Amino acid sequence: MIELDLVGNLRDLNVASVVLRLVLAMLFGGTIGFERGIRQRAAGLRTHMLLCVGSASTMLCSQFLYASYGVGDPARLSAQVISGIGFLGAGTIIVTKRNEIKGLTTAATLWTTACMGLAVGVGFYECALIMYILLIIILVFVSVLDKKYLKIPTSTALYLEVRKEAGLGDAIEYIHDVGWHIREVKEFPSGREDVLAVRLDLESDNALRGDVSAIRLLVEQPDVLRLEM
Repeated sequence: MIELDLVGNLRDLNVASVVLRLVLAMLFGGTIGFERGIRQRAAGLRTHMLLCVGSASTMLCSQFLYASYGVGDPARLSAQVISGIGFLGAGTIIVTKRNEIKGLTTAATLWTTACMGLAVGVGFYECALIMYILLIIILVFVSVLDKKYLKIPTSTALYLEVRKEAGLGDAIEYIHDVGWHIREVKEFPSGREDVLAVRLDLESDNALRGDVSAIRLLVEQPDVLRLEM
């Protein structure tokens, strides 16, 4: 009975429930943002923290206005958060020069994190906790399955500077050895007579989605002076 009363008190608006909801929103959003951050996505730790806390505080303010003054519509404010998040999510979506769309997962994560913040802010702890667990499963464990089993044609481009006397022979051989094919080579002025600068457009039918780690190791070749992707 005491436990039920405690949960009931935490669903009411009081100092303890406000602190709990905002802290939970910060922790939940921060964990999701950390996962995005270590993958070097546009929206990372702080963005997801701020988003989840902001969503939670929106619901808290809406509840406070209704409880204290009898005005306000929690559903209306939450709808504004959900629709407004679209502008933030759109900023993470880009179309590359190869007509590839990137950032959709991060945009979806931002939207879901905002919804999770609304659940925390309204005191629906069970829903928020389940959402949090499912988000971790999707972003961490499902991502592993996605990269391991879902293979799609992949293309990328890299800027390469090598010693001119060595040429591109060793670099091209390495690129072929790791499963990539060179579609186009374009030379750029390097500003130095002993340096050859080129852009290589690469593609692979067998590479895992977004897997460019093997190509990055090209920079360890002795004649490679600079590599950018």
